Parts: sequence; C-alpha cells; structure tokens
Amino acid sequence: MGVIDWSQLITASMKAEAEVAAHLQAMKTALAAKNSTAVTQISRIQDRIDTIGYGIEAGEATPEDEAEQAALMLSLKSWKAYKFALGKVTAQQSWHASPVWPVEPAIPEIEASPMSRTVDQV
Repeated sequence: MGVIDWSQLITASMKAEAEVAAHLQAMKTALAAKNSTAVTQISRIQDRIDTIGYGIEAGEATPEDEAEQAALMLSLKSWKAYKFALGKVTAQQSWHASPVWPVEPAIPEIEASPMSRTVDQV
C-alpha cells in the first residue's frame, strides 16, 4: 500500500523527447518513401528512353517514338531534380520539425510499360 514504482515514472521532458523521436522517425520514413518513389520513376523512365533509343539506333523508330523519347527526357530531368532536392531536405533548418518537401513531378504515362497493362490486355 502506498508503494510507488519509480521505474514507471514518465516525466514531461521524457514524454516530449519521445514525441520528438517519434516525429523524427515519421519524417525519416516519409523521406525514404519519397526517395523510393523517385528512384522507381527515374528507373522506369530511363528504361523507356533507352528502349526507344535502341529503336532509333536500329532505324526502326517512328517519329512518334522519337517525340515520346523527347518528352520522357524532360520528365526524367524533372524527376532527377526532385531526387536531388530530396537529398537536401535534411539540411533545412526546419528539418525535422516541419520540412519543406519539394514538389513531386507528374508521373508520365508510359503506354508500353508492363505496369500499365491489365490482365485482359495481355
């Protein structure tokens, strides 16, 4: 009766530290997810650009293929700039309390992408 278990004591400063640590972890997770998305998009765009390049080198690409490649090169540049900007987020003075995230570029439609095919199109 009246026994206090001091090992269970949580002070206000301990609670605040735990909240800061949890928020930091959430921001690290968000940054990792954004980086993963950027890497995936850069890879798929680069793959399509390379594939069209093979057709151009072989002399089999159409003007539409070349136009698609040109548009994708602009998209690739945007995604690479985004990825680069993500690399600077942790250098912000507001990191991790309220990071200013760069604007994610539009995800280009790649008609020939296996990811855009449905089961009935296969």
